[in-house]
Amino acid sequence: MFAVPACGFSKFLCPRVHTVSCPPNMNKRLIGRVGEIIAEKYLVQKGFTVIQKNWTCRWGEIDLVAERDNMLVFVEVKYRNSPLLGHPSEALHYYKRRSLQRSINTFLEKNYITKPWRMDLLCFSKNGKALRVDYYEYISLM
Repeated sequence: MFAVPACGFSKFLCPRVHTVSCPPNMNKRLIGRVGEIIAEKYLVQKGFTVIQKNWTCRWGEIDLVAERDNMLVFVEVKYRNSPLLGHPSEALHYYKRRSLQRSINTFLEKNYITKPWRMDLLCFSKNGKALRVDYYEYISLM
């Protein structure tokens, strides 16, 4: 852990210095983008075709939209840098699942999609110097 000075409006909302667990040259947003690139490559290796990345609406963001075997797959990507923070799947709490359900419904309506779909979860966690990948299919959103 190291200290990073706060910037922007965050100085009004929190103390001047906060601790983060990422390296000094990578912020959380950059780590998220790198994780999504790794997730995209992982899905392509598994035979998926990635249709959309980082699709946003008023309800939230869908990390990846892919297709395989004529089924649309919405993929949420989660990463944890330390096992002390718990497994990445634990971050898929009730409010996040509700946000994802609303975002998926909006995506389907806006794109006039009627084909079958499912929600998957792709978790990355740091295991020493290695990166552990857990892929869960058919995640329940309710």
